[in-house]
Amino acid sequence: MIKLEDSDESFYFCTSANWSTIVLAVDENEAAKEALECANFILEDKCMVSPCMRVKKIEDELEDHDRLFRIDQIFADMGMHKESRSMLEIVKNLEK
Repeated sequence: MIKLEDSDESFYFCTSANWSTIVLAVDENEAAKEALECANFILEDKCMVSPCMRVKKIEDELEDHDRLFRIDQIFADMGMHKESRSMLEIVKNLEK
């Protein structure tokens, strides 16, 4: 993956459950979506997810600016609404 200097996109490090990836995206939300799509495509049935995905923008100065995204929201953004509802139920049960 290549980023042109005048591009609005940035590199993001994304991690969830048993995998990590680096994606090129315009913001953290898009990075989370791209990362899960990539992991799901490559790992197929071995793709595991945790209740949240850690997303960190890769900059010249690496600081603690991680963002956490609920996995059910990422599934919903991808149009995977059945999986989103299933994960939402799991997350709700964790809160009890």
